[in-house]
Amino acid sequence: MFDPGKDFPNVADGLEAVTVHRRDSTEAIAVAHALRQAIHTREAASSQGRYTAADVGWNLPASELAEPPSPGDVIVDVQGQRWTVLEVSQLARRSRWRCVARNLALFHGLADSIVLEKAEFSKSQSGAEQTTWLVWRSGLRARIQPIEAEVRTEHGRETTARRFKIFLEESMPLDETMRIRGPDGAIYRIQGFRKSEALDALMEIDAVPADAPS
Repeated sequence: MFDPGKDFPNVADGLEAVTVHRRDSTEAIAVAHALRQAIHTREAASSQGRYTAADVGWNLPASELAEPPSPGDVIVDVQGQRWTVLEVSQLARRSRWRCVARNLALFHGLADSIVLEKAEFSKSQSGAEQTTWLVWRSGLRARIQPIEAEVRTEHGRETTARRFKIFLEESMPLDETMRIRGPDGAIYRIQGFRKSEALDALMEIDAVPADAPS
């Protein structure tokens, strides 16, 4: 007798290995037999425009993922593409979890690849403090967007203070010891950051060029 839970990995074509990352947790679960599917026409129609070209359906066997995925979890495929879970349902007598997930990098047009660097502080032989910048994370998908520049007058001279908003695909802990290196080598100092509670929103970073006055 066909058991949809145990036999699904043996009869379905196009299965792939993915990793499920739980929201607000470091937990990551390997799922060897995930099935990626296009959003059905009926699903798209019933969503009243909520589903987009950046959305797919993922079928995950419950035998490999005992606890169901939750909205906000992330499915990472073998190409490293990240799919944020928007909705979860059950299929075939609870033997599979059906997730509608969105590729936020595609949805938001994140065309930049940035590097996040972290400062390491030490003392020179003379006792002076010196800073070494080490790569903390690389290959982060982002969009660096200039925002309105502020014209300032200092000592009778006009200067333009440039500011940027950087949209980041992944949410991660940031602090004042970090900086961002853009794809063209430009360095940005982090002034603030925030993450919207909306599942399909991006982390936003307020930044200025590293050589801008503090």
